[in-house]
Amino acid sequence: METFYLRLERLLQEKKMTKKELADRCGISNNGISTWGVTGTVPRADVAVKIAKTLNVSAEYLITGEIAQIDMKDELAYTVSRLSAQKRRVVQAVVDSLKTFDSEQ
Repeated sequence: METFYLRLERLLQEKKMTKKELADRCGISNNGISTWGVTGTVPRADVAVKIAKTLNVSAEYLITGEIAQIDMKDELAYTVSRLSAQKRRVVQAVVDSLKTFDSEQ
């Protein structure tokens, strides 16, 4: 079974991010991250939320490794909501042009 720390290391690898970069982005110490691996503990809830947001995963997944069952529409909405404002405008423009395309046919 994948522990919190192993999951964190895997996510960091996938994001091509170092523990130092994560610590800097989340305002936590690099030593704190290493402590979770040594002790097998998990961070406080507020820290877990910061890490999850930085790694673009849910706090539930980060801590437990479980992904809640959601339908694709909700997953898409969640993914789009996590994009920057500029990227959301691009997505909206694509949706608008698809609506226009559908009405022309």
